[in-house]
Amino acid sequence: MNRAIALSIAITLLGAGAASGQQTAFDQRSQASSSQFDLAAGYNLVNANAPPGDCGCFTMNGGFAGGQLNFSRWLGVAGEFSAGHASHISSLGQDLTLTTFIGGPRISWPRYRAVPFGEFFVGGAHGGGSYFPSSTSSSTSATSFAYTGGGGLDFSLNDRFAIRAFDAKYLHTALPNGVNGSQRQLQISVGLVMHFGGSGASTPPSAAVTSKAPRRISLSCSVSNQLVAAGQPVHIMGETSLDPDLYPVAYNWATSGGDIHGNGGSVITIDTANLKPGTYQVDGRAALSSNPSNSSSCKVTFQITGRSEGRDQILTTKFAAPPSGSYDEGARENLRDLFFNYDQADLRPDALNAIREDAAYLIAHPSIVLTIAGYADERGSAEYNVALGMERATAARDALASIGVTASRMHVISYGKERSFCSEDAESCYQQNRRAQLLPEAQ
Repeated sequence: MNRAIALSIAITLLGAGAASGQQTAFDQRSQASSSQFDLAAGYNLVNANAPPGDCGCFTMNGGFAGGQLNFSRWLGVAGEFSAGHASHISSLGQDLTLTTFIGGPRISWPRYRAVPFGEFFVGGAHGGGSYFPSSTSSSTSATSFAYTGGGGLDFSLNDRFAIRAFDAKYLHTALPNGVNGSQRQLQISVGLVMHFGGSGASTPPSAAVTSKAPRRISLSCSVSNQLVAAGQPVHIMGETSLDPDLYPVAYNWATSGGDIHGNGGSVITIDTANLKPGTYQVDGRAALSSNPSNSSSCKVTFQITGRSEGRDQILTTKFAAPPSGSYDEGARENLRDLFFNYDQADLRPDALNAIREDAAYLIAHPSIVLTIAGYADERGSAEYNVALGMERATAARDALASIGVTASRMHVISYGKERSFCSEDAESCYQQNRRAQLLPEAQ
């Protein structure tokens, strides 16, 4: 047993030395490693009673080697080969070499660096160089069915290495021994485990947040259309200076007029039904979820006009043609327009495909500032189509922002039905006019 303790200490020190070069990186992680495949090897001790009789008569020293295929962080299938040897196991003076080849499921419970596990293996055992009596004869070797059940503890040193602090199993074999042909043995292993593949130790967003304190948050707000007729929606978008994937943010919105839809998110819609003409203010607040005292506020305004007055003002401010040469035609050739169904502002599957291509181009060219223009076909009133065009332009902007295009790079405008691409009285022509057009501004 003293030899087992000495070998265990030696293996532990060897593994610690191999892992020292990667220790700092692992200390920044919050959970034990998750790999695709593991290899393990080390020292094996068996408290044996086979053969010659049903007793705990002797111990065998040896080693083991094994592999494990992991299906998840907690479930894997392992296979193991072990070999041990003992001398002078009885008064007859014979030796014994016992090998096992077993495999089965192993269930783990990762807890930071410590990974306790349980296992149940089945396979075979082979004894050699000894005396195996039966009712009619005897031999110097024998093979039998074997199974084990037990558990142990691995201790992760870094993404690549772990120490198998112990693995204690009940080992049952059925080698002939002249008594009952059954052996119940204790098998204890210690060793070194190597991890391959997978993502290594996982780093939850919360761990990344706590490992480095974020800077002070700042919030900016933008409004889709500052001048609207009563009853038309107003879209407000908030954008913080922090990466929302690393630093979750909670939003809160308040308005001096209208009903808020989507409060709590970064984008809200104001229902302006029954609002009187005038200017209204929207106040936004964003706070770091992990530290609400780290917060920032913003304000935007929008103006409600009467229906007749609003129509004239919108026509004046929204239908003006863009100045000649104000858009980058070279970049324009790389961007696809989005087309919509009749009286709809929802993105169709073909529009979603175009959005993904447009977003990839815009992300690859971060200097491009974009105007998104919404259009409608000639059916319906001018006022209604201005609002519909704005909803289409806003839908395009929000979709691009959700993929990663910075919202502050995009401006929306609506031309309604006043700037048509086609003037024929046919559905194919109407379809050409129901679009959101992406126009990169000249640098």
